[in-house]
Amino acid sequence: MKVKVPWCKNEEEFITSISDGEWVITKELELIHVGLNDEKPDHVKHEFSIYGLSSNHTTDWLRFFCEEHHSEVDFDKEFRTNEPGVFAKYQEKFGYDYEEWISQEIYKRLKGELARRGYEISW
Repeated sequence: MKVKVPWCKNEEEFITSISDGEWVITKELELIHVGLNDEKPDHVKHEFSIYGLSSNHTTDWLRFFCEEHHSEVDFDKEFRTNEPGVFAKYQEKFGYDYEEWISQEIYKRLKGELARRGYEISW
């Protein structure tokens, strides 16, 4: 069954606009991201979450990227993950090379979750 993404025209636009978190499929077969301050629609058919390791780990995706693309770096030591500013420290060293990869990884997980429930995105 195909789900609709009403706020995007195509896959490319969707990938650049998605983020991890809570997702729902409505009874009208719309796929909706539920942000922290958003209320879930009343007409939810399915709901699921897409996160790195945990919803409260803000650097998980960056960690995964670094492990795959900068394996020579000790992520926790280099970017002092026990202190604020992990992203700024990473960006100072490597720039913004992670952004597209993270969007693609979230998209892959989202497609997998949809497929497990018998859905796919309409494009």
